[in-house]
Amino acid sequence: MRRRPGRRGIRRAGLAAPDDVGQAAPTAGQEHSGGGTHMTVPVAVDLDGYRELLHRVFDDTVTGWTADAEAAERFPRKLIEHLGSAGVFRAKWGPQGGQHPDVAKLNELAFSLGRLGSAGIGVGVSLHDSAIAILRRFGRSEHLRDICEQAIDGHSVLCIGASEESGGSDLQIVQTEARSAGEGFEIKGVKKFVSLSPIADHIMVVARSVDHDPASRHGNVLVIAVPTAQVQVQPPWRKVGAGPLDTAAVHIDTWVPADHLVARAGTGLAAISWGLAHERMSIAGQVASSCQRVLGITHARMMRRRQFGATLFEHQALRMRMADLQARVDLLRHGLHGIAAQGRLDLRAAAAVKVTAARLGEEVLSECMHLFGGAGYLVDETPLGRWWKDMKLARVGGGTDEVLWELVAAAMRPDYDGYDAMIGTAAEDAMIGSAPE
Repeated sequence: MRRRPGRRGIRRAGLAAPDDVGQAAPTAGQEHSGGGTHMTVPVAVDLDGYRELLHRVFDDTVTGWTADAEAAERFPRKLIEHLGSAGVFRAKWGPQGGQHPDVAKLNELAFSLGRLGSAGIGVGVSLHDSAIAILRRFGRSEHLRDICEQAIDGHSVLCIGASEESGGSDLQIVQTEARSAGEGFEIKGVKKFVSLSPIADHIMVVARSVDHDPASRHGNVLVIAVPTAQVQVQPPWRKVGAGPLDTAAVHIDTWVPADHLVARAGTGLAAISWGLAHERMSIAGQVASSCQRVLGITHARMMRRRQFGATLFEHQALRMRMADLQARVDLLRHGLHGIAAQGRLDLRAAAAVKVTAARLGEEVLSECMHLFGGAGYLVDETPLGRWWKDMKLARVGGGTDEVLWELVAAAMRPDYDGYDAMIGTAAEDAMIGSAPE
């Protein structure tokens, strides 16, 4: 049954209204108005200031929420509200109107999320922020700007509906349809994997415009914001890892006004790719900090556990394996800082660093779990098994290895001049060497 919109911007029953969310203490800066509330946030926070903010915000309370979320396998909406009210998203994005992120701050937020030791929590926050990125750059209507500002302040939770059972990571094959109707759009389709949908207020839906070519399964992709109150969110899927990342199928059959359109037909892939680049950078940063944390814990284990008359770390073979992993994690972290130093978000660099990080992370967790011995396989004794399962998600979420390698391959450029120079010289030498005396 098609669902018609009710009052825009109002949450479903049982969820806190914006005025119920605690506000951060006023600081010198810009007063922001959104969703009927007022808060004062810094106009600009430098990188050191942002690190200090994250250090204060990611406190024992957040650690406790994370532990509870892992036990319940449910994402805590109050975490998004907490980060928003504390100014974490506001300080990252800056004043209203800015379209491009501070990549260094994106990294720092990812590092903080990775240190929590919960892929479900880290990815959930990054998905909300990725949807903000889409609205910041592509949302033009007053309605979309209002949604964006509410999301930045933690009053509204966003998610992205892209993957479908038919296409998976192939976003050019979209079966969800968008058709002009009156002063808006009819949206109909099914999204299979929509993380945060059980707690979100709005879904950034990737759909295919059928106004001009109903039979086409390619192109004409758009993005439109759909309130979750107008869709049917199915029960969350049971997953191998990342328990708190509430992920469910969403059935859509509704109408939304024209001012919900985020990216018009033909620009939808650009919009979703922009959001995915943020998610990929965040995943890479989370993997880097998570790996460093696990390496440190494993190192401590090896220093304290003795076998054959020496600590595990004194055994050269084990020590060299750890050193190899540490060296590559260091390079990953330096690579992330290098991308940030460019001053802009590079979509192909984001794809490259994410796939590289995901594969490295899987290796690091597997090796560390092995070095823990039998204790690493005991669910009630160490979290190594859970962390290992969590890390598997990094190779799928935000684009599979193969999809990201295709993006990297598309950016490669052959060195024809170098090739011709090398082959030409070699051929000439061969001819001289074979000439009769």
